[in-house]
Amino acid sequence: MIRRNLTYAAIMAASIGGPYTFFNPEARQQAESIWSQASALIPSGEKSDATEKPTASIESPQVQPELPPEEQPNMFVPPTLSDAGANMPIAGPPVQDFLEVFNFNADFRWVAMRWPRVSTTLADLNLEGLRAPLVTGSQYDDLAGSITYYFDRDGHVQRITFHGTTGDERRLVQMLTTHFGFKHEPTLDAGLYLVKWNGDPTSVLRLRNSPVLNAAQPHTRLNVALEINRPSRYYGLSPQMAETVEEAKSAQRWGK
Repeated sequence: MIRRNLTYAAIMAASIGGPYTFFNPEARQQAESIWSQASALIPSGEKSDATEKPTASIESPQVQPELPPEEQPNMFVPPTLSDAGANMPIAGPPVQDFLEVFNFNADFRWVAMRWPRVSTTLADLNLEGLRAPLVTGSQYDDLAGSITYYFDRDGHVQRITFHGTTGDERRLVQMLTTHFGFKHEPTLDAGLYLVKWNGDPTSVLRLRNSPVLNAAQPHTRLNVALEINRPSRYYGLSPQMAETVEEAKSAQRWGK
């Protein structure tokens, strides 16, 4: 029980703190402990049947025929978790394919059933966010941090963000370049990949080397800041990511 409580506190601190852990040494040290504890909680490569996986796509979901009012599901009301769901790891079941979680066909119900603890956050007046801790596994190319899904008024995901760490970015980069159209940009950081529209970034992956490279914590070698936006004339980069991009430009950290 003590071990479970300590693990819960560490993972939730990392997921709620987000980018704060990158700049606060004490918070970062706490976040680094996620990886060592995740190995015991989530064996790498284990498959999970805890929840049904939505089909991965960035396209707008197809409109389903309306059900009678008494049978109409309300995706804005999280369902009650079953006993099995309540006992799953705080960071959710292990992830075989990153597209399972970086999925624009997710809805409120799926998010609430996949993670036993989800917090809400307001991006702006038009988007409502659901944030959850994410540990995809215990391999070097797995991810640990927090993932947030931002929904519009129709319950469709318009933005997905992830803030955390990894020891090897290649698996994440392959997924983003293959399925979301990210392209590499010259940078002084560990890596920068963008999706652009009319020359302006609309989605961003920024990789930065950890301030301290600890051989005992290889999973935390890189800090990851990722924002994927559905192609839309209504939604672009979040104010936070737009500010990060402008600061990097001004400091000549990237660009030719």
